[in-house]
Amino acid sequence: MSENNEETTTIGARLKAARTAKGLTIDDLQQITKIQKRYLIAIEDEQFDKLPGDFYVRAFVKQYAETVDLDGNALLEEYRDQLPSVHTETIVENVDEVQPTRVASREQPASPASRVRNYLPTIIVTAIVVLILLFIWFMAVRTHAGSNSSTSADSSSVQVSSSKKQSSSSKASSSAKSSSKASSAKEQTIKANGSSDTAYTLTNGADKNKVVIKSTKAAWTSVTTNGTQTWQGTLKADGSHTLTLPSNATTVKFQFGNATATTVTINGKAFNFNPKNSTSQVRTITLTIK
Repeated sequence: MSENNEETTTIGARLKAARTAKGLTIDDLQQITKIQKRYLIAIEDEQFDKLPGDFYVRAFVKQYAETVDLDGNALLEEYRDQLPSVHTETIVENVDEVQPTRVASREQPASPASRVRNYLPTIIVTAIVVLILLFIWFMAVRTHAGSNSSTSADSSSVQVSSSKKQSSSSKASSSAKSSSKASSAKEQTIKANGSSDTAYTLTNGADKNKVVIKSTKAAWTSVTTNGTQTWQGTLKADGSHTLTLPSNATTVKFQFGNATATTVTINGKAFNFNPKNSTSQVRTITLTIK
């Protein structure tokens, strides 16, 4: 009996059951997928004619499925008879109408101006290559002449110049070492603001902080910098996305649609935005950069 019920389950009921099992409402799903609520309801009710078009039916169903931990491609294949298919008859007719015109255009002899245009890219590339070769030859001659004149310089001048270079090199080396020590003394830290588990402060970060977001399951994430959305999208299982924050970033807001399956690193160091092990999937985290 159970096998027959599974076989006769419609795609809308299957998706709704998966959403309910994850404890998500239609509003939660709309926030995660960014698909309008009325389209999500139409998918569950299998009223596909209310969607913008046949292409959007398959795209929205696949995104819905992956958000509730179902295999989107497998689901489309399993229920392909219940979904509208993209018609190709119009495309074939258009090809038949255009084909005679293409044949006729091939039969017409090319004009002299057309032949010149065809060879113009080759002429330009050849001219550029010739100019590059002439420049290399000129620099080689100039270098050779400079080399001959330098060998005739007085040996004492060479020694003085050499000593000055060594002194300058040692000063530069010592300056680089001191700079390296000063920079290594400052380490990046991310701390919670008091007892909050949704507000954090980043100190001693990079000029342009590199953020890597990874997920073990399908997860929607949004990143907003200084009030402007930097990136938003749905990661697939074991997927990742890398972004670089602008140098003037002071406030970054992370919105997670599946927080328990998502991890974040900043400049290669883990950002533990869930120290209290919250089981809430939809979370908003604010990071202040100093």
